[in-house]
Amino acid sequence: MNMKKTSFVPLLVLVVLGGVLCAWFYIKHGAAAAADIYSTTWNEEKTCYINSYVPKYANFGVAGKFVKLFSSEAFFKVYNVKGELLKSSEWLLWQNEFTTDERSQWVNGHAIYPTSTGYEGWNILECSPSDEN
Repeated sequence: MNMKKTSFVPLLVLVVLGGVLCAWFYIKHGAAAAADIYSTTWNEEKTCYINSYVPKYANFGVAGKFVKLFSSEAFFKVYNVKGELLKSSEWLLWQNEFTTDERSQWVNGHAIYPTSTGYEGWNILECSPSDEN
């Protein structure tokens, strides 16, 4: 009787990688949910503001420290005066944002925030100066 041996190595690798990815997303989400507001910056018209957040990776021990190595130091969210979320950099995984050395700011109605490659941000019509609406 000739039985083929089935290799479970590819399946095992897939399961392990899937588990690591799920754990990474769980920690990233949990650290963001527990994040502290580092700063708040209002636009000139006081119609919108940017909150800078610092995720709490330390809440997850060694695994959190590991995730922090491959994640941003901060993320940014723009809200209108009613507190409604307009934009967020929380899940822009290809950016490395920071906030302790430089802070988010408003420039001619554009919400901008510091990243390791320069400033990024959004032009949000709702937050533009009144004469541009």
